[in-house]
This record gives sequence, C-alpha cells and structure tokens, in this order.
Amino acid sequence: MLDTQFLLEWTASILGLIYLFLIAKKNKWAWFFGGISSFMYVFVFFKSNLQAQALLSIAYVFMSIYAFWSWNREDKIALITWRRGHHLLAIQFIVFIGGMVIWAKHSEFTTYHNKETFALDLFIALFSVFATALGILKEKSNWIYWIFINLACVTLYLNANLYATSVLYTAYFILGIYGLREWNKKTDTI
Repeated sequence: MLDTQFLLEWTASILGLIYLFLIAKKNKWAWFFGGISSFMYVFVFFKSNLQAQALLSIAYVFMSIYAFWSWNREDKIALITWRRGHHLLAIQFIVFIGGMVIWAKHSEFTTYHNKETFALDLFIALFSVFATALGILKEKSNWIYWIFINLACVTLYLNANLYATSVLYTAYFILGIYGLREWNKKTDTI
C-alpha cells in the first residue's frame, strides 16, 4: 500500500507543475493550483524536517490567495521591469537578513551538515518569498531568480529524500526557462 506522505508529495508536485505551466501563460488560475500545492507541501516539508520550506509553503498559500485576487482584477496582465539597482539592493538585503539569522542560530547546530542544510533552506525561503512577490507584481525578471532557486531546491530536496519534489523542481527549472522566454517576448510591459 502506498504511503500517505508519498501520495501527498506526488499530488502536490503534479499540482505544482500545473501552476507553473499556467503562470508561464499568465493565467490567473495558476495561483489556485499553486495555493493547493503549497498547502499540501506544508505537511510534506514539516514531516521532512524542512521548517523554512514548511513556513514558506504557508506564506505561499496566503500569497496565492492575494495573487489570485490581484490578477483577477485585471482583464489583461501587464508586465513590469525593475531597474538593476532595485534588484541589487533587494539581494543585499536578503543576504544580510539571512546572514543575521544564521549568525543568531549558529550555536544550535551540532554538525556542519545541519548548519549547511539550514542555511540552504533559509536562503531558498528568503529568495522564494522575494521572487514570488516579484511574480505577483508581474515583474519579468522573477523568472531569473526562480531558475537559480529551483536548482538550489533540487539539491535540498534530494538531500531530504524528497524525490518527487526533486523531479518537480527539475521541471520547474526547465519551465522557468520557458516562462522567462514567454514573459520576455510579451510586449505588454508598463
């Protein structure tokens, strides 16, 4: 008989693929599927001892609700582009916050592996919140962040024996390139 954790992870992964395909097409229903997938991942990540990913999934649920509402208010989804300086400032802020959290928690780790996993988990979560916010704002370069975040996620999830999720994030990486191409060929930017 199939394990509940296994079924939950694979179902969340499939819904996550539907989310990413729809978001690349700028379809508001992506946020519905993403929210359900994220809700399921709260339990998958909690059970796998990836606390930052579980908290991130809770945030994703609420961000999906807001994004669906926000995207539902527009007939046509207009994309925006940030200046490079805004991105550099945001990246510095995220690295600073992550560094402060790691510094504050460094004495809690008994092994280098635990510290390394915590750091990767934390930075993935911080950059993911930022990239999701950019996606909600319809900022084109959010896809660049996701390409790198998804590669880091594959490493983290393989390390946690979350194979379906690793497959999903490998697909996210590939679809991220597709999404970047799709959003960059659109001429409806503001």
